[in-house]
This record gives sequence, C-alpha cells and structure tokens, in this order.
Amino acid sequence: MNILAIISPLIFVGLIGFITSKYDWFSKSQVDSLAKFTFNLSIPAFLFQQLANADLSNIDLSVYGAFYAPVLIVYCLAWCINYYFHQQHNHDQTASASYALGASYSNNVIVGLPVSLMVLGEEVLPVVFLVVSLHSALLFGITSFLSVKGKTFRWSIFFRQTLCNPLIIAISAGFMINLMAVTLPQILNDCLLLLGKPAITLALFLLGASLAYYRIRSEIKFIICASVLKLMVLPALVFISTRYIFEFNSLIITTLVILSASPTGVNAYLIVKQHEKHQQTVAGSIVVSTLISIVTIPVWLLLLP
Repeated sequence: MNILAIISPLIFVGLIGFITSKYDWFSKSQVDSLAKFTFNLSIPAFLFQQLANADLSNIDLSVYGAFYAPVLIVYCLAWCINYYFHQQHNHDQTASASYALGASYSNNVIVGLPVSLMVLGEEVLPVVFLVVSLHSALLFGITSFLSVKGKTFRWSIFFRQTLCNPLIIAISAGFMINLMAVTLPQILNDCLLLLGKPAITLALFLLGASLAYYRIRSEIKFIICASVLKLMVLPALVFISTRYIFEFNSLIITTLVILSASPTGVNAYLIVKQHEKHQQTVAGSIVVSTLISIVTIPVWLLLLP
C-alpha cells in the first residue's frame, strides 16, 4: 500500500485552503460562511446518510474502552504537566484542563475520517461513528467541569451545547434509523448524498484555511509537549490497548490508531477561548500538530501490521 499516494490528495486540498486564505482569495467572513455550511449541513448530512445505511451487525462497544482509556490517560498526564510545571499557570485548574484538552482532543471529523476512508474504505465508518459520538461530549464536558473555578457546573448549558451539536444530532439520528431498520426514501437518500458529497473535501479545505488565522507566538515548549502527547504518546497507547488488551482485528486497530494520531481538533480552541486560559497555546498546538501529522500519520500507518 502506497500510503503517501493515498494521503497526498488530502494534504494538497488542505494546502489549497491555506493558500487561498493566506493570500486573501477567500476572506475570513467567506471562510466562516463556508465553515457554517460544512459543519452544520454538509458533514451532518454525510454522517447521517452513511450511518443510516451502514452495516452495524459487527459493531463492538468495547471500542469505547480501547480508545477512551488511553485518551483519558493522556488528558490526565497533560493536566499534571501544566498543573505542576507551568511557570505561569501552575496549580491553575482551569488552565490545566484547557491544556489537557489541547493535548488529547483529536480532529476526527476533518482528518481522522478522511484518512480512514482513503486507507481502509467504508468498512471503517461504524467504528469512526462510535468514537465521534462520544468524543466532544466527553472531553468538552470534563474540561468544563474542571474549569468551573468555584462556580456551580451548569448541566443545562452542557447538555444544550452537546445535544444541539449538529454532528451529535446527525450521528444519533442515523443510529436510530439504522437500529429501527428504516429504509430512507430514495429522494431523501439522494438529497443527503448530494449534500454530503463535498463534506470531506470542504472539511480538509477549511482545515488548511483555519491554519492561516492561528499564530505560534509563545509557549513553544508546551506546544511541542502537547503535540508529542497527541501524535506519539496517544497513538502508542491506543495501539497497545487495541492490539494487546482488547485484541481487535487489524481494521479496528488501524482505524483507532489513525483517529488517535490525528492532530488537535480546531474545536478545542473554541472551548478554551470560552475559559480564557491557554488560548494561544492550544492554537499553536493545532498548527504544530497539524503540520507534524503530515509526517507522523504515514509513519504510524507504515508501522502498523
């Protein structure tokens, strides 16, 4: 398998997005509008249509344990690194939670899903859907809970932010349709296919475009540390978990390693911005981990059996 030939188109689409934003071929407002269409309509349509028609007969819920146990280990490790060793934010629970999110939250929809599809095909979709369904809710919820700073944690806000997420709505609805064995009307299925067809391309384009607006201004040591945790430590732990503890087949192992080896997700910046701690660090981690992942993801794929 020629890994570089598979992922090169994905890299070039992202590069086009970066160039068009960097040189103002697309303005910030145009990129924001395109992002709104992509993440609120096109990707949800893609996820819903694919999941509603997917074969879930061999789905294994132990995927949650195999993937999220390592994620939580890395989250705790990053939290401790900031809490005990950061010069400015040591013993700052909110800053530690923000940093931990930046070191453990994967860009599964924009990077992990396209790479998995290109490398392994549509058989990976049920596994990807399982991971994505819990990913944001779990890590954003933990981060928000640890960042209350003496205030009461508002479950109503948490559930509203989670349940109103278009990706969560699409995945939940797709699961329900699939489990009830409901066949989508042909016209609806075709409409969803048209809306979802550009989803992966647009997501990669927007990933590149978003990098044009982030800067690496400081905290380079902690940015590198977060990137190492995200791109090397987390995939290694997921590989150990999936291969030696849960003993999954090669398809699930490769899929979960790809998802864990994806760079820090852009949405992590939006969460830490709300908490007003480590915004620049997490933004820098997004840029650095995304650039480094161009090398590390192919390396992981070459190393996997």
